[in-house]
Amino acid sequence: MKNITTTFLLLFTLIEVSGQTTVTDLNGFRIGQYRETPTNEFGKPIQQDKYEDGFEYEVFIIKPDTSLYMVFEYAAGHTDVIWSIQISGNNKTTDIGFKGLKLGLDKKEVERVLGKPNKKDDMGEYGEKWSFDKTNYTVEISKNGKLSSVKITDNYSGNTPDVSKLPKFDIIVKLLRSKSNADIASILSPGIEIYFKDQTMFFGNSLKTEIETDYSKIFQTIREISKGLDKIKTTDENSYEENMRVALGQNPKHVIKIKTGHVIKEIVFEYNNGQYLIWEIKAQ
Repeated sequence: MKNITTTFLLLFTLIEVSGQTTVTDLNGFRIGQYRETPTNEFGKPIQQDKYEDGFEYEVFIIKPDTSLYMVFEYAAGHTDVIWSIQISGNNKTTDIGFKGLKLGLDKKEVERVLGKPNKKDDMGEYGEKWSFDKTNYTVEISKNGKLSSVKITDNYSGNTPDVSKLPKFDIIVKLLRSKSNADIASILSPGIEIYFKDQTMFFGNSLKTEIETDYSKIFQTIREISKGLDKIKTTDENSYEENMRVALGQNPKHVIKIKTGHVIKEIVFEYNNGQYLIWEIKAQ
């Protein structure tokens, strides 16, 4: 499945990169997850279409009374991963996972949390759209002055990989062997794929659901195949190797090769939004 470049711990959805605040998660979903995850979570979209520029979108009703709905967009040429996430409505009871804000809050509280917007666009009957410099999110304020929508977008344009941010092997092993799903998730790309026993595994549901239920058995599998990783000697060139992999149209990858002595053969990291996350695990 993995033929494109995909854009840590759910508690850490704010990433500082070159002075920019990037939000990666909204209402349990993460930018870069596969397109089928909203359908697996909510059922079929009530609406879907394609823009003239090739981007596509799908709309999902979250609450039966339509007080809450989500829109997912998919970039032209990369329509199998989530490019943007938007949640809208007037349901005040739902924690949307965005800076502690809830839909329906007064705009004064929104401004207190987010600061003054750098730009306000008049949206007519829908109110205003507020934009903020050096962020990847916008919010909408209804005509009666309430928070009615939040949108986050993948605006990652590529950074020079900072190898100093690559986690040490003992830290990688500790996280992969953790009993906490959230700890393991902290080092995984949202588009993680595991190749094991002639199967390809990936997150099939929202990241929040995956952490809570291990819906796709990703965490169970990682714990299984990571046993004994702590016995690998990284100083032994005959069994352990690290190198960079560069391919046209893809972000650079950092590859850990385990040549002998373990079921895991490769752990591939991708550098996105200022951090290295595991993009692939190949095991036998």
